Amino acid sequence: MDLRQLNTFLQVAELGSLSKASDRLRIAQPALSRQIRLLEEELKLPLFDRHGRGMALTPAGELLRARAGNILRQLEETRADLSQEALAVRGRVVFGMPPTVGDILATRLIERFLAQYPEVTLRAVPAFSGYLLDWLHSGEVDIAVVYGTEAQASLRLTPLLVENLCFVTRPGGAPAPDHAIPFAEAAREKLVLPGPQHGLRRLIEREARAHGIALRIAVEADALQVLKGLVRRGVGATILPLAPVHDEVAAGLLGAAPIVEPHLSRKLVVAQPLGRQPSNAVRHFEQALRQEVAAMVREGIWDGQLLGDPIPA
Repeated sequence: MDLRQLNTFLQVAELGSLSKASDRLRIAQPALSRQIRLLEEELKLPLFDRHGRGMALTPAGELLRARAGNILRQLEETRADLSQEALAVRGRVVFGMPPTVGDILATRLIERFLAQYPEVTLRAVPAFSGYLLDWLHSGEVDIAVVYGTEAQASLRLTPLLVENLCFVTRPGGAPAPDHAIPFAEAAREKLVLPGPQHGLRRLIEREARAHGIALRIAVEADALQVLKGLVRRGVGATILPLAPVHDEVAAGLLGAAPIVEPHLSRKLVVAQPLGRQPSNAVRHFEQALRQEVAAMVREGIWDGQLLGDPIPA
């Protein structure tokens, strides 16, 4: 089994067709077919079911696809780490963030990081924390920001931030930003919140039950932009961190106030897989991530308390 065979296999698996893979790789179709055949002979298993519409992966092929991408990425990272410049920052970083974090942090972070390390290729993966944890386990994601989770044997979790939640309304619907609103008072308003599977929704409902507070949920919407749009139209209010609505609040398009009695907050951590040495690129990316979050807290964009050792800007 060689790297060329693995790459060919992944291309055919993705496209489901030798002819399409041949066009993409600019390699003659018979040569690609021979590589796949040699790989199957070596493994003594069929990797594809051939049919008139193309090629579909067998169960063995699905397993190899799940592993092959990780193998190739680790080799790419190893090449970068073993290059003549021992401290070179090259390769690929796949990072994940929940939507409420990615929408505010990813653009700034990518711009900052690539200005310093232009030889790194970045891939941003927005998803709920549960999915990100699964992808960290499988090796599909190198590093992720997730909402506080219990310690896991196969992941390294390091504290990042405790972010405060606020009551978000259309302009004039909330107290002034320096005047907090009791949770019970906020809950009397019609609310637009994410669905029950969302970590933010579970946190809000858990605090409501603990304090005997009934919620008036008018609409469920998982997309952040939909939540903000519904609030701007006066359909209801919502509960979010300040960061994803900071620009709208500053422009007078939304109002926001801290929540008290109880104070609502949630913890963010940086998660990486254990047992896999992070590349230089991943290590520098984590540093840039912490610097960017710290900058957003200093600028008043992100209302929260930094955790862990401070990293100089």
